[in-house]
Amino acid sequence: MAPAPEPSPPSSSPPSAPAAIPNPPCVLCGSTNWKPHTAAIEDYLSHEFFDLERCATCGLVVTTPAPPSAELGRYYPPRYRVDRQRQTGGWRTKRRAAMVQKQFPRNFRGRLLDVGCGTGAFAMEMQRRGWTVAVTELNDAVLDEMRKLGMEAKTPDAALRENFAGGKFDAITAWHVLEHVPNPLELATWAKSQLSDNGIFQATVPNLASWQAQRYGRHWLHLDVPRHLFHFTPDTLRALLDKASLKIVDTRTVALEYDVFGVVQSSLNTRCGKPNVLFERLTNKGAPPAASSRDVSISYLQLPLLAVLGLAHSVAAGLQKKGGTLTATCRAR
Repeated sequence: MAPAPEPSPPSSSPPSAPAAIPNPPCVLCGSTNWKPHTAAIEDYLSHEFFDLERCATCGLVVTTPAPPSAELGRYYPPRYRVDRQRQTGGWRTKRRAAMVQKQFPRNFRGRLLDVGCGTGAFAMEMQRRGWTVAVTELNDAVLDEMRKLGMEAKTPDAALRENFAGGKFDAITAWHVLEHVPNPLELATWAKSQLSDNGIFQATVPNLASWQAQRYGRHWLHLDVPRHLFHFTPDTLRALLDKASLKIVDTRTVALEYDVFGVVQSSLNTRCGKPNVLFERLTNKGAPPAASSRDVSISYLQLPLLAVLGLAHSVAAGLQKKGGTLTATCRAR
């Protein structure tokens, strides 16, 4: 089955790219030899524009200019911190739990750390299944809620400094976290140090080598600049995990709850005047941001057809290991 048909080109010319600012040395190989990758990607929240650059030595792709750590918070406004998979969240949580559980004997229940737990839905599901769960998260309200449920809950910085009182973990998960943090190698190396013997580390990131990313370019939903500071391919994710002394034992490139809508919204982004109009309508139903009637009409009228094409694309891409979501399961070397 072939990928979804080539989208129509946008009617307007691409916006100008941000001013060039030299990137720091590559966190993966230390090189300072950066090459252009994708220009003028619009952040749908701030409406600022960012570029992607590729390390000519190891291939890692980064967002440039990367916001200073002190300024990152303004790119995560309350409008961003919604339940971003409201329609598919329950299914996603159970799928993730099954992915972890399959790595252990059937009745095994151990210690799990969910790094960047988001709403806490996955952590609560694993606790319900009998696991002892700890979490990290930036959102203080979520941390307070997890503590009320009996979980050890810390900010990422506190976890790196103090570790966890309960000792090491049988499973550590980082669902869509590595692309957000300023130093993903540091996080992966720390996670490896927190694993018990034969423990697993599972990480999920958008797949820059996917058919989606290649087809839609700067319009791809899952670039999500500048919150996504890094953009991984299977090769660069493997290189990072290997450098952290983690050996990949299983990979997959499909997560339908992300991949199907990735095709839908990315295709609409090529046709609409603003990015992610449909996404914001679905995740901010109470107070969606302003959008033109043309963009809203296009988004809803084309949704049924694009959903079918997105499903076909995602299945075909997954069969070719070119799906939009990359998950790696690792064990310590």
